Amino acid sequence: MIERIDAADALNRELDLLEDVSHHPDRQHLHFWESLGCLVAPMSFKGKPNFQEAVERLGTAGWPVHSRSTGGDATPQGPGIFNLTHVYANPSGMQIDLAREYDRLCTSIERALGPGASRGWQPGAFCDGAYNVQLNGLKFAGTALRIRRCKADRNRHAVLAHAIMLAEPVAAEAIRAINTFLTLLGEDREIEIAAHTHLPAGLSADVFVGKLTAEIVAVGTRCD
Repeated sequence: MIERIDAADALNRELDLLEDVSHHPDRQHLHFWESLGCLVAPMSFKGKPNFQEAVERLGTAGWPVHSRSTGGDATPQGPGIFNLTHVYANPSGMQIDLAREYDRLCTSIERALGPGASRGWQPGAFCDGAYNVQLNGLKFAGTALRIRRCKADRNRHAVLAHAIMLAEPVAAEAIRAINTFLTLLGEDREIEIAAHTHLPAGLSADVFVGKLTAEIVAVGTRCD
């Protein structure tokens, strides 16, 4: 089930869940959520020139900007956009391999989508990267990770895996908002609505979430 929640509250919950797994590495958490319209940017953006001005301009225009602890790029949130937050710890003594953790996340999404799913760069997409999940050659999901050593067991690492996915066509106003934000930050790039796709007809977000949850379990994780 997808929870409707304020984006700031969802991002704070991510940190709480990561802290919980750090202290209790045998626990896992799986949270699907969506929020009202806003932008989410990685903490690294705070160092960009004009960041505060950009935040104020977008806030005045009805697009508040929130910062998140994972990497990645600026993304829109709002109706038709939903998120996965999965927090777990790797086995004791296993070295962290970013490619393995991204593959765990992307493979689950690809299998839940079915035919036509793949991964890779998508020019013009928001939060573009090698670990995009595509559907029929267009971007469906963006992914990001945060990893920290567990406080309760220094031989284990807590992993916060995040995905942003499109249940419906991304709204033109969301693309305008993110392009305005990037322009104010001096970014020489433009996000294109045509680079994105969404869940196929006949597959609802709730049904997809059920499929995705099952796939996450199938790749060796337990969902609380």
